[in-house]
Amino acid sequence: MPMIQVQDKHQITLPKEVVAFLQIKPDAYLEYSITNNGVMIRSAQSKKKRESIFRYAGINRKQRSYASAQEADTFISGLRDNWDK
Repeated sequence: MPMIQVQDKHQITLPKEVVAFLQIKPDAYLEYSITNNGVMIRSAQSKKKRESIFRYAGINRKQRSYASAQEADTFISGLRDNWDK
């Protein structure tokens, strides 16, 4: 059975055969579980990066636009006041 050496800070380098088998790409995540027979490692489902809210800025230009952040806050506060009624 091939062996992997544990480096400082408990880091290991996966052999290329393992990387190829699991189809691991840079910045990928791995899942592991501890079993009675050892540790099982597998590729994790890819995690989607969180999208920035700024991606949606100006998406609905047909609607009202605001001259300032204060104007937008005032409008939103008015909507919130109506929710309580």
